[in-house]
Amino acid sequence: MLLQEQNNCLYLFNYLKLITMSIEDNPTTDPDGTIPVATAREWAANWRTYISTSGQDFITRSFLIPIIDFQNILLYNPDAENVRAFIGLTSATDPLTAKLILVPVTADEELLYLPVYGGGIGETTSNVYDMTKACPPECNTPVSDTLDA
Repeated sequence: MLLQEQNNCLYLFNYLKLITMSIEDNPTTDPDGTIPVATAREWAANWRTYISTSGQDFITRSFLIPIIDFQNILLYNPDAENVRAFIGLTSATDPLTAKLILVPVTADEELLYLPVYGGGIGETTSNVYDMTKACPPECNTPVSDTLDA
């Protein structure tokens, strides 16, 4: 009987350990810095529309990217080989709303979603990152202070 109880305790311990590891390694909410995949697609489409129809100059010279984007890309995508960057607009007619959208890539496959553990059926967790700021207009750094002005 004692052996049976020990085996049951060991089983329960390993089960709880597995659940804890799954939750820690695979969040049930989107990691900081991510945006919904649908939003990323919309912004990228807005950029393509703007470029093809505006005839205006694009004034953004750089993007300020918070380090949390890179930290989470590395944390949640240890097998990623690359990161693909897309330019998007939050408004299809306003070039001042430019965003840089970051998508981890493995073997030319875009890793748009993270696995969800403990969530409901059909739930997904975004693996598309954007907390970027377009410079100008959002950064306080003068244009002359950017890389090679």
